Amino acid sequence: MGGRWSSLRTAVNWVNGSTLAGLVVAALGGATRERGPDGVFVAGGYRLPVPAQPCFTVGSVVVTRRPAGWLLDPRRAELFAHEVRHVGQYALLGPLFLPAYLLACGWSYTLTGSYGCRNVFERRAGLSAGGYRELPLRPWAVRVHTTFTRHPPR
Repeated sequence: MGGRWSSLRTAVNWVNGSTLAGLVVAALGGATRERGPDGVFVAGGYRLPVPAQPCFTVGSVVVTRRPAGWLLDPRRAELFAHEVRHVGQYALLGPLFLPAYLLACGWSYTLTGSYGCRNVFERRAGLSAGGYRELPLRPWAVRVHTTFTRHPPR
């Protein structure tokens, strides 16, 4: 980690307001924050029921229900790296990230019954590193896919 990209990503997330939003979300959830590597905050002890995931990211703030040290432990380096990839996604999309992410969740759920496994943002962040697993398409989606791969539209 480190370098110009992490500095730029951090600055962009401050400018686009997503890091400030992340700090507000963390505070509303009763989390305490500490600085992690490369300009990322880790807010531990989040207590609100939404979202249900054990970790989530808003701007340059990674929020977890566990203590911050749990996520920063080297044994969870893959999970932390997954969340940091979301930090970069916020830098690229700014305030559009959340609606785009929710749309991707809906698409994934429609296709598989899972909010994450066909979500482009989770896939790009590293599906298994984020605790997601591949699931098959629902039967109707398989039929549609098969139809279009056998008989492509003209």
